Amino acid sequence: MYVAHLQKIPFLIAGIFLCFGLAIIYFRSKNISRTEFFKLFKAAKFLQVWVLVVVLLLTGAFAVLNHFKSKQYVSAVVSLNYSEASMAQNSNGTRYNMAEIICDEVVEKAIRMGAFEDVTVKQLRRCLSVYPYVQGDVQDKSQYHISTEFVVGYYASKDTQHLDAENVIKLITAAYKEYYIEKYTDSFSMDTDIKPDFSKVEYMDIVSYFNKRITAVLTYLYGMADKGPSFVTENNATFNSIAGRVHQFKETQIDENLRSLILQHGIVKDREGYVDRLSYQNKNTDFDRQKNAVSFDLCNEAIAMYAEEMTRIVLVPTWDQTGKYYMGRTKVGIDELSVKATVFSDNVATNEKEIMDNNLVIDKMLSAEGNLPTHPEADALIASIDESIDAFAAEAIRAGREFSSQRMNQCIAVSISGVSLFSELKTIIVFMAFAYVSLMLYAVSKTFPKH
Repeated sequence: MYVAHLQKIPFLIAGIFLCFGLAIIYFRSKNISRTEFFKLFKAAKFLQVWVLVVVLLLTGAFAVLNHFKSKQYVSAVVSLNYSEASMAQNSNGTRYNMAEIICDEVVEKAIRMGAFEDVTVKQLRRCLSVYPYVQGDVQDKSQYHISTEFVVGYYASKDTQHLDAENVIKLITAAYKEYYIEKYTDSFSMDTDIKPDFSKVEYMDIVSYFNKRITAVLTYLYGMADKGPSFVTENNATFNSIAGRVHQFKETQIDENLRSLILQHGIVKDREGYVDRLSYQNKNTDFDRQKNAVSFDLCNEAIAMYAEEMTRIVLVPTWDQTGKYYMGRTKVGIDELSVKATVFSDNVATNEKEIMDNNLVIDKMLSAEGNLPTHPEADALIASIDESIDAFAAEAIRAGREFSSQRMNQCIAVSISGVSLFSELKTIIVFMAFAYVSLMLYAVSKTFPKH
C-alpha cells in the first residue's frame, strides 16, 4: 500500500517539471515569432548533463518502487477441464459459482494451511478478486459465452503486505481444490457421533447394526472401484483390495465370530422381550409370505388360461427407418405375468428365509441355560469390531479423497503468473521517456526570453 503511494512521487516530480516547462513556454512564446520559436527548439541541447542525471535518478527510484509494487500483485488462472464445466455446472451437476474460489471457507482454509499470522479472513479476502478470463455479453446471442477459465488476483494491502504474494495465491488455489473436492465430488462419511450405547442394545441388534455399517463402507468402495478400477493409493492399495479386506472382516469377525458366539451361548439381555419381538416379526413376515404366495399362484393360473398358440412368439408386420417392411416381435400379456410371478416367487423365498433365521435365533435363546445379560468376551469383541469398522471407514474416505484429488488435479488446472520482467522493463522505459521529455521541455523553456 505504501509502495503504491511512494511510486507516484517520481511521476509527480516529472509531471511538475512538465507543467512548469509548458507554462513557461506558453507565456514566453507570446514575445517571439513562430520562426524564433522553432529556432529555439532546434538550437536546444538535448543531451544536457543535469537533465540526464535527474532522469536517471527518477528512473532508478521508479524502477525500485515499481519492482516492489509488482511483487505485491500475483494472479492465477483456474481452468475447469471437466465436461460439465461447459454447461456452467460442477462435476456433480449443480450450478457452478466462481465466487466460491475466494469464499470465506476457502480463505480460512488457506490461512490455516499457510499458518498466516496477523491476518484475518476479512482482511485477506479484501485483497482477492475473481472474474472470467473471457467475458461474454448477454445482449446478443452470438456473444453468449460460458467461461471455464477464471482469473484470481491478489493485491497486497497494508494488512497483508507482510505475506508473500505468490505463496498466498498458491494457497488460495490449493485450498479451493480441497474445498471443491469436499463439496462437489464423491464423498463418504459415517455418523460416528450418533453411535448407540452398546450396553443398552441387544447383542443380535448390534450384529445387525455392524452389518449395516460395514455394508455402507462396501457399497462406497465398490462404487469407487467402478469409477477408478486402476487407481492406487499412496499405500499401494486399490478400492477392490480394500473392499476385499472389508468383506473378509465382515464374514469372519461379524458373521462367524460375533454372531456365532452370541447364538452358541444364547447371549441376550432380555430373553422374553427379545423372543416376543422376533415372534411378532415372524407373524408379520408370514403374512407377507402368504400374500406373495397367493399372488404367485394367481399369476400361474392366469398364465395357464392363455391358449398355447398365444404363448409363442407373436410377429407383427412393421417397417424400419428406411421404410422397408419386416416382421417384428411384440410382447403379449403372458410376458408381464411371467415377470411378476418370478418376483413373487423371489419374495416368498426371502420371507421364508427371514422366518427361518428368526426361528433359529429363538431356538438358541430358549435352549440356553440361564439368562446372560452380559458377556465379557462378546463385549470385548464388539468394541474391537467397532474400532475396526471406524478404521475401514477412515481408510475408504482417505482413498476416495486421494482419487478425487488426483482427478481434480487433472480437471482443475492452475497457472500462476506475476508481472513479467519484460513488462517491468517496458514500464520503466515508458517512464524514462516521460521524465526525459518533461525535463527537456523545462530546460528548453528556460532558453525562451522573458521579454
